[in-house]
Amino acid sequence: MPPSEASAPVSTNAQWLSAVRTFPRGGIAGALLVRVVLFSTAITLVLTVFQLTLSYRSERSRLDDRLSEIEASTARSLGESLWALDRRQLEEQLDGLLRLPSIRAVEVRETSSPIRSFVVARGQPQGARFVERRVSLTCCGAQAQTIGTLHIQATLTEIYSNLVAQAAVILLSNAAKTFLVAFFILYIVHRLATRHLLDITASVAGVTPEADVTPLVLRRAGLRGDELDRLVEAINAMRDRLRQHTLDLKNANARMATLLDNMPDLAWVKDAQGHFIAVNRALAAMKGIAEPIQLVGKSDLDIEAPDVARAYQADDIAVMASRSSRRIEETLAHADGSTTLFETIKTALLDIDGKVVGTVGIARDISARRQAEADREARRVAEIATAAKSAFLAHMSHEIRTPMNAIIGMSHLALQGPLDTAQRDRVRKVHGAAKSLLGIINDILDLSKIEAGKLDIESVPFDLAEILDGLVTLTALNADEKGVELILSLPPDLPTPLVGDPTRLRQVLLNLCNNAVKFTAKGEVVVGVDMVERRTDAVRLRFDVQDTGIGIPLQVQQRLFQPFAQADSSTSRQYGGTGLGLTISRQLVEMMGGSDIGIDSAPGSGSTFHFELGFALHPSAAQAAWQPPAELVGRRVLVVDDNARARAIVARLCTAFGMEANACASAAEAVSLVRQAAAAGRPYELKLIDWNMPEVDGIECADLLQRDRPPGGAPDAVLMVSPAGLSTAQQMAQARGLVMGALMEKPVMAATLADACLRALGVVDAKAVQPARRDKTLNANQALLRGARLLLVDDNEINREIGVAFLEDSGIQVRTAGDGREALEMLAREHFDGVLMDCQMPVMDGYEATRRLRQHMQWRDLPVIAMTANALTSDRDKVLDSGMNDHVTKPINVEHLFATLARWVKPGNAAAG
Repeated sequence: MPPSEASAPVSTNAQWLSAVRTFPRGGIAGALLVRVVLFSTAITLVLTVFQLTLSYRSERSRLDDRLSEIEASTARSLGESLWALDRRQLEEQLDGLLRLPSIRAVEVRETSSPIRSFVVARGQPQGARFVERRVSLTCCGAQAQTIGTLHIQATLTEIYSNLVAQAAVILLSNAAKTFLVAFFILYIVHRLATRHLLDITASVAGVTPEADVTPLVLRRAGLRGDELDRLVEAINAMRDRLRQHTLDLKNANARMATLLDNMPDLAWVKDAQGHFIAVNRALAAMKGIAEPIQLVGKSDLDIEAPDVARAYQADDIAVMASRSSRRIEETLAHADGSTTLFETIKTALLDIDGKVVGTVGIARDISARRQAEADREARRVAEIATAAKSAFLAHMSHEIRTPMNAIIGMSHLALQGPLDTAQRDRVRKVHGAAKSLLGIINDILDLSKIEAGKLDIESVPFDLAEILDGLVTLTALNADEKGVELILSLPPDLPTPLVGDPTRLRQVLLNLCNNAVKFTAKGEVVVGVDMVERRTDAVRLRFDVQDTGIGIPLQVQQRLFQPFAQADSSTSRQYGGTGLGLTISRQLVEMMGGSDIGIDSAPGSGSTFHFELGFALHPSAAQAAWQPPAELVGRRVLVVDDNARARAIVARLCTAFGMEANACASAAEAVSLVRQAAAAGRPYELKLIDWNMPEVDGIECADLLQRDRPPGGAPDAVLMVSPAGLSTAQQMAQARGLVMGALMEKPVMAATLADACLRALGVVDAKAVQPARRDKTLNANQALLRGARLLLVDDNEINREIGVAFLEDSGIQVRTAGDGREALEMLAREHFDGVLMDCQMPVMDGYEATRRLRQHMQWRDLPVIAMTANALTSDRDKVLDSGMNDHVTKPINVEHLFATLARWVKPGNAAAG
């Protein structure tokens, strides 16, 4: 056995005895001894009382039995002795009773003779602690009679003495056992727990946050894994956590010190006497001191001017007296003499008892904030000026749009009627000039909306094909008049059902296309769309508008997107325009989340404007993805077009359809290729010919190919492509006796080209000349509205006249009213399918009239369309808030007017008045 183990019991016993001797001053041993003794004593007393009670009852029972035996055994003989008055016999018998245990006195008394008394008594009567019994004595003859009594006294003293002796034995024996058990328990508890608790106490007493103490291990070789081991494990874990917490606290203090030293604000802590306890580096640097520690222990009097120091001390005293915080704006001096405006927050420093022990201060440089506030105020003033400008522009726009509605409307109506050539040309020029002026007004108004932040970007489903078709319709006429060819370059798999803002996309593309046509004297304008990225739910498209115009010098490109800027002053004189279109287009693209509009250009080499936009794919895009018809696969087609770009695009589309395409630039080349194909036994099944070609146009080319056809051969399948004037091309072909399989307008898109090829080949039955999609949409909307009854409300007589003419020409029945009140009266008398409501009218405006009619159940669902010369988003919101369904702006756009009416008005469902 190792020495340390051998000496352990001696030390243990000494500790145990010492713990017992220290009772009651301390120690688990003494406390346990007291509790064991008290508990054992209480139990012993309870059990002793219970046992003595049982003994007492047993002894009393035996005594009563003895008395009963005496009564049964001696009553007769005593009665006979009494009858004989034999005193001696009675005394002997009574002495015999006295010899019985606990019997102390007996007496026989005659009771049969009233004149004489005969008594025999033996023993010593008891004054206390006794029991007695009286027994009647009878004798003799056939009928026994009571002649006397036997009185017996038995003492209880012997029973009590026995109980006391018994109690003493029980208590002494139990006390001895209790103390032996208690001391044995104390010894075992000390061996198992107390000595280890003393070791744990000694170990824990030596724990400090900085001490690196080895883990505690108990001195025992037996039990393992019990509560003490778990306690030791918990203590060791606690010590590890304490050590880690100390380390974390040191790191946190270091981080806090680093944070304070690196924060730009000035920070400090002072004691109640105004001496610095802690200072950060920013304050030290401001005072020209290298290390913050050099300021510790100093006061403001040591580093500031006396008057400044006294002011700081007064602030500190006030803060401590208030036990709260104080915010002060003050100018602080740097070491170099310069000053800076600071916002200082001083707070009373409290200890854990709530006693004020100093102050804490943080000072922040607010000179930049003050400048920002001044800038913000200047910006607010500028915004007020911008809002006033925007309101002025909106008002001027309204005032200009009202008479322009009359000019554009009346000129449109005049062009629908009989005019000679000169008159038609003049009216057409007036109509075009009015639309140009309207475009300028719209540009100015859009710029005002953007500056005022009132131009909103929508996110609605739309069809990109319709946007491009409308773009072609609006641009092609000007391009055709200048002899400039408009070309679309689109991939066949371009997804067209998108979600975005179609109005603003159309506006940007129209601006770029109009610019391209305006600055291109000859050649072509190509509008290209390419997919940059496509995902399952979104697509990113690149739009290019390329022209062969005058080009733009590099130094001019830098200011090209500034408002009212053009290449030079001669540009506006030669080409017209305000220079707003590109500015608005760039801002619109940015607002739609696209890239900046870029430009690639050089003088004399044309220009290309390009930008990228992301769109969400409409859920129908996957189902609506266009696929080329199987009937075109394998067909041989000859593309004849003098424009190389247009020729290449059409040929590429035909190849994408699965057709075998060849291309050439003139009628002579076409005739040669057709002859070669026929000689090789692989004739062309379809000739796709451009009508507008120099020297030999498309009609003459088709005629040459038809005359060159072998006798008896099948007629050529010809698809004539023209930038405009399909009816003219059809008439010229008929005049030559030519049969066209189909005609289609340029520029071409994949779906329309495939459809035209099918018609030309006779796969589908359709008319050769198809109206433009725009005209088809307008005609369809007018057909849907035919027979409808509308109420037109406008205070301007010319506007009413124009509106009536537009509507009645489409088969719509129209009644008019001059203000809102008159409109309500007419609604009460007549039935209408819808109302066209001007907004600004005397007596009662359109907003109030609509609010009032919506209060009546019969007019809750009556379509009310606003007609307003106000074009701001807020104006549209005001229209909808008043209860109107939609709105159209003045001057009236015919297509938009009928599209809006067709969306809401259903003929034959007139609301009851």
